[in-house]
Amino acid sequence: MMAQPRVVIYARHSTSLQNPESSEDQIRACGPLVERLNGCVVDTHSDPEVSGYRRDRRGLKDLLRQVRDGEVDIVVCEALDRLARDGEDVAWLGKQLRYHRVQLYTTTEGEICEVKLAVASMMGAIFLENLRKKTLRGMEAAVLAGRIAGGRIYGYRRAERFDGNGERIKGLLEINPETAPVVVRILSEFASGKSAYTIATALNSEGIPGPSGGKWNQSTIRGDPKKYVGILHNPLYRGQLVWGRREWRRDPDSEKRERRYRLTDKSQWIETEVPELRIVDEDLAGRVKAQVESRTCPGRSGNSAGQMRKKHLLSGLIKCGSCGRNYVINGKDYYRCAGQREGTCNGDGSIRKSVVEEAALHVIQERLMTAELAELFAAEFAREVERLRSGSDSEAARLSERLKEIESEIANLAGNFVKGVVSETLVKMLNDREAEKERIERRLDAAKSTHKAVVIPHPVLLERYGERVRKAREALSDPSVREEASETLKSLIDTITIHIEGTGTYADIVGNPAGIIDLAYNKPATSRRRSASSIA
Repeated sequence: MMAQPRVVIYARHSTSLQNPESSEDQIRACGPLVERLNGCVVDTHSDPEVSGYRRDRRGLKDLLRQVRDGEVDIVVCEALDRLARDGEDVAWLGKQLRYHRVQLYTTTEGEICEVKLAVASMMGAIFLENLRKKTLRGMEAAVLAGRIAGGRIYGYRRAERFDGNGERIKGLLEINPETAPVVVRILSEFASGKSAYTIATALNSEGIPGPSGGKWNQSTIRGDPKKYVGILHNPLYRGQLVWGRREWRRDPDSEKRERRYRLTDKSQWIETEVPELRIVDEDLAGRVKAQVESRTCPGRSGNSAGQMRKKHLLSGLIKCGSCGRNYVINGKDYYRCAGQREGTCNGDGSIRKSVVEEAALHVIQERLMTAELAELFAAEFAREVERLRSGSDSEAARLSERLKEIESEIANLAGNFVKGVVSETLVKMLNDREAEKERIERRLDAAKSTHKAVVIPHPVLLERYGERVRKAREALSDPSVREEASETLKSLIDTITIHIEGTGTYADIVGNPAGIIDLAYNKPATSRRRSASSIA
């Protein structure tokens, strides 16, 4: 007699605007299908108020863990778009289930086969693209009507106004009488010559909350004039609403699909006058603009922030052990925690630049690469090369076979185009295949290069490293090559954390092994992820 199949039910709904019981309703709706399958529900998983575009959903992860552990025979959900929205994710989940011989059923489509997966993948991609276009179209219409399409903006609060049906009108703001004077104060003080650091420190000392409710910092005030971000550059304070400056994209290599953006061309920006939201007058706005320009254009008088600055050897590497903020140059010869300057760090003290630089150079030269470390690296490298060589042949064969399949599919798609059969779906499929072909060709090249890898004997490795560090250190005194030498030495360090305890000060210097090995091999600094080891 066949054993009763083990069933796991999955449910998900996207936002709090949907019925909060939506996921529970989906689980109940799967009951009749489980009965028809003569299954036994061993577990249920749900992801309420989580986007189907994310792979890091807790319920989905728990489901896949049970699948990999062999605890599931059948997965049941209301519809495929509950499992995933993105076409790539639908195909990925289908492969996971097929590999572990787990069947997939939905209450709307029944058993999910290869064809249904392919169709669902295509429909999911179309749905997401249409949703994106509709969302942008709605946001654009709101902006043209003078409403705000984004989130909260410091200096304003949400306006409670209603339409003829009694529904609240979304996107309306009004000037906040509590925070708007702070905006005027910041711009007035900056226009009078005060720095963003000084302004932030004063606001923090007076206990005035920042835009997020916490402490102020100089970057919140100074921002970036090219991106129109920061208190100094927000055009809304001048009564102008600018939308469409940034194009947001989701990172396909991230489980969370974090959003990234790039600036769009100014011709695509939408600008609308909203004089009722003006906080500062033209005179103050003009004086702020003049100050920004004078501090960013080299050669002008009063250019304290934008003149050609001297390159400091450890800029960007020194962290505060108390608050984690960067140490910055303070005066001529000292580093000091940026948070302490702004009043957000309780740490105390500063450190002389020459002392910390000399200590860092000594560690680089004497302690980041020793005979023991070089020998260990040589042994591990040789072992890894041998492992890769043993598996590269089978991997290359598999990739070559897949490359033939991809080339055949590309040829078939191109044939459809020649015949006049063209659609967005076919274009997307062709782009996907060409991208996969490029990835496979790169992996094949990498597999071939594995056979060529040869490790330098560790005594030679150590000698080369010491010689190159010595030359780079000597080059710091030559202005013509100082910057290049500085970058070379900085590539060997991950972080320097300053700890001040009582009257004593010490530093944790964390080396970057990838940069160390690249220097020994006479390569440019690597962009690989750093795997650091700490040396105090």
